[in-house]
Amino acid sequence: MLAHNLTRWSARLGQLHAEDQLTVTRTVRSRVFNLPGRLVNRSGRLVLRLPKRWPWATTFIGALDRIRALPLLA
Repeated sequence: MLAHNLTRWSARLGQLHAEDQLTVTRTVRSRVFNLPGRLVNRSGRLVLRLPKRWPWATTFIGALDRIRALPLLA
């Protein structure tokens, strides 16, 4: 149940789907969580490298930016 709730909240906060569209866990898992990328260390900074022709790269990067822009809870 925890994995299901985390998936739904990640999809909602990252705005992966329209507000009136159903968020299907399998779709989010196959398009976003099963990321075909590498995390590399570039001069002490972690960089996520994605494939150039990955069809959901812009969706993932947009969702990641929106989640990172959320205010931190104290």
